[in-house]
Amino acid sequence: MKQELSKYQIEIHPDSDWVLVEKGYDLPEGKLNIVFDAIDYMEVIKLVVSGIREDIYSMNTLTGLSENKFAVIEPADVVYLEAGPGGLMAYTKSNRYHIKETLQYYESLWTVKGFIRINKSQLVNLLHVKEIIPWFNSRFVLRMDNSMELEVSKMFSKKLRNTLKL
Repeated sequence: MKQELSKYQIEIHPDSDWVLVEKGYDLPEGKLNIVFDAIDYMEVIKLVVSGIREDIYSMNTLTGLSENKFAVIEPADVVYLEAGPGGLMAYTKSNRYHIKETLQYYESLWTVKGFIRINKSQLVNLLHVKEIIPWFNSRFVLRMDNSMELEVSKMFSKKLRNTLKL
């Protein structure tokens, strides 16, 4: 966990007022304790990172390249992000943009803005989901408001069900 937090320039201080504690371990007294299951440690990291970076400009916009022009795009305008052989792409209702960073980077920043990972290469803005269609083997297909249909993998369908209370 220490290694993951260091990727986001988050330092661990022994005299901190709050502590991350794996379930089953003793809770330190006099500190705010955040208890988590070992299997969910990445969710804890996303929560910590999103809270700390709330005021960072990059969380509120992204810069994309399309037709040799840069555009500043708000997260609300992004329908989904997709990682592919050519790099990361941001899709809006009317265009697609080449963007920097990684899918995991935007997932850690934008989960609080309603984005959810649906498979190993796509991150979706739930505000742009028009329909959720049950599919084979506990999977789903999301029909987006830009008419795209995106498949939720079996591995990520449980998280989608829990998030949307399906």
